[in-house]
Amino acid sequence: MIAAYQHLWGTMAGFLQPFLLAIFAVAILTPLMIFIAFRFNILDIPNERKMHTSPVPRLGGLGILLGFWLVALLNLPWTREFTAVLIGGTIIAVMGIVDDIRPLSSRIRLVGQLLASGIVMWSGLIVSFMPRTWWGQAIAVVITLVWILGIVNALNFADGLDGLASGISCISAVFFFLMAVYLRQLDVALVAALTAGCCLGFLIWNFKPAKIYLGDGGSTFLGFLLACIALYGGWSNDGFIVALGIPTVILGVLIFDMIYITIARVKNGKVRTVQQWLDYTAKDHFHHRLMSMGFSDVRAVFFIYLVCIILGLNVLVLEKLRNPLGVSILFIHALLIFVVIFLLMRVGHELRENKR
Repeated sequence: MIAAYQHLWGTMAGFLQPFLLAIFAVAILTPLMIFIAFRFNILDIPNERKMHTSPVPRLGGLGILLGFWLVALLNLPWTREFTAVLIGGTIIAVMGIVDDIRPLSSRIRLVGQLLASGIVMWSGLIVSFMPRTWWGQAIAVVITLVWILGIVNALNFADGLDGLASGISCISAVFFFLMAVYLRQLDVALVAALTAGCCLGFLIWNFKPAKIYLGDGGSTFLGFLLACIALYGGWSNDGFIVALGIPTVILGVLIFDMIYITIARVKNGKVRTVQQWLDYTAKDHFHHRLMSMGFSDVRAVFFIYLVCIILGLNVLVLEKLRNPLGVSILFIHALLIFVVIFLLMRVGHELRENKR
């Protein structure tokens, strides 16, 4: 298995410099963000739904955005697609940073996300498995829009424990990078490498005990990058099922958590509109359910990391398969992982209800 990838080592080594530069840039910029956040009182204040007990700076998104821009200016080819991703991502990040300083309404945030998504779709980054008819392209636009908005907000909602959202982003970006290198999509690989480097540089300061949080600016920016990387890459030549399955499995934890809590909240009558969906906050996510079962916050984070890694390893094998039976088995394997997660979430919910 390793021999099949030996020819890729030289290509992967070419990404080492921008990856390390991204780590260094964000790691150096983040202490400055901590200072600015304390200086201007841009802090996440503890309350009944927060997991921390003392104020924590929430300006991490600005450090990641500046670090990403710095390394991108030095390394990335300014293609139409990447330019759109960077402009859209900057809109998302700036709006999130403003929200971290002075809360914006969910409608304004949604308008910003729609604008950023529109810029990306205008560049040509739209799902490609629909028929080349007017109605097929209309459906493709809707699917793309739902995908971007879903991943952006899923990562934002998952940012509930020290190092969780940034770690999930780092792991996902690494597997996107490996797949892109294997498929020789070097522009995509470079964006993924920079994303992973920025996340790793931030994790130095964000893992427990966190010295700074991503804030809405950081979590939505990283979610936007991951959503666009998934659209940017052509993940398989063996049909749309594998091509669609690869990014879906890599981001499977975020997607499952989002779908599960959305269904649960709608079923329980807690969410009825998109605005309510954006505004609603509760301790009902995957990491909350794990902690209800007795996991410490650090163990819950590492457990979710492991699930992300297992799903990512599935994807590396998936692209090598050429027979329908093997592909089906791997999809069933991924599905069973989500069944296990569902059962854990149900147990966590029941334990939390019993404590009330």
